[in-house]
Amino acid sequence: MDDKTLSDKKVIISSYAHITNGIFTTIGGPALAVKNYLLAHKIRLLVCVWQPLPISDTLSAIEEVFENGKEVVKRKFYVFNWPFGREKEISLIYVLLKARDIFSTLYFALSLKSRFDIFIGVESLNAITGIFLRKLGVVKTVVYYNLDYGKIRFKNLLLNYIFHTLDKFSVIHADYTWNLARDIINARNIRHKPGQRIRQPLLVPIGVDFSAIKPLSIEQIERKTIVYMGILAHIQGVQLIVEALPGILRSMPDVRLIIIGSGPLEETLKRMVEENNLSGHVRFTGLINDEEVNSILCKCALGIAPYFPDPYSTKRGSDPTKPKMYLACGLPVVITRVPPIAGEIEENNAGLAIDYSKEELVNAVLRLLSDEKLYLECRKNAFEMAKQFDWSNILNMAFSYNY
Repeated sequence: MDDKTLSDKKVIISSYAHITNGIFTTIGGPALAVKNYLLAHKIRLLVCVWQPLPISDTLSAIEEVFENGKEVVKRKFYVFNWPFGREKEISLIYVLLKARDIFSTLYFALSLKSRFDIFIGVESLNAITGIFLRKLGVVKTVVYYNLDYGKIRFKNLLLNYIFHTLDKFSVIHADYTWNLARDIINARNIRHKPGQRIRQPLLVPIGVDFSAIKPLSIEQIERKTIVYMGILAHIQGVQLIVEALPGILRSMPDVRLIIIGSGPLEETLKRMVEENNLSGHVRFTGLINDEEVNSILCKCALGIAPYFPDPYSTKRGSDPTKPKMYLACGLPVVITRVPPIAGEIEENNAGLAIDYSKEELVNAVLRLLSDEKLYLECRKNAFEMAKQFDWSNILNMAFSYNY
């Protein structure tokens, strides 16, 4: 698809967003990257439907409408929400939350009274909504953009069955499936029976918007500042950093930790910091916009990605944003051996991969901050490794097909 053809398209994106205290962000998420890419190409009509994540404090789904790259409408559709985490424990609530997402997307799409060339549904229910709209003649081509896949997705067997049933329906009936990693494509091929054809499985990994990042020289960064960016949840392992910090400070008392983001573990983390007399060494930013995130990351020395090794974690087969953001900003990464990219970081000597252990995290941070030669080599390799994650190149490829 050449640029002229793309610019004449009408596209709907249906995805999720983190909306808290009036701040809207996907924290570098793929759907936001697709939105920005299409806006840069000034496509004829772009409609973005954002469903609130359970972590959000809003009761509204949000619709943004852009014509030729300029916003013309922004509307809200009031919905109910549920506390983060519990939606996976209570099957009925989980089903209701998903039904909520379907109805709000249908409401926005049908009220526009227009036909669309492409519907991009992030996760299965959004894709299925697009498939239904295709049946109605509202959209021509449906793209299923899958961000979470795992053989065991939920502890609840019923939810796990529902997840895979919806995923199977999506990959068979969507016109294209965008996959984060080849392992996901292979896992589906093994799981599905012969004849259950996955239509147009494309590799579309998580990328980084390099135009928004302004790396600093080694002289400009804060050499004893480490950073965590992301949702403050147990599965992300952020608690391990706070647990490890006293051990780091015993050997290197001038280390500082910046925690970017918010989430269900935020108050617990703040209490841990207070109880361990770490307040002078830890800064919580809360939820901030992407520009502020990039500015902070570029000033730091190390990025920490301590994913908790839960057997049900989707990170085991996914392609998380966090380590790629760190690498693009020149930060050597300390990462637990949970997502596949941990092995790549280790192979490229762009940081250190560890097991989920307080002692290993302490040792990794101290080693990188005290060994100047190792640090500079990892920083150089981080920049080099990040080059393959340029969103522009990834999405140029993704939209090169005849949608």
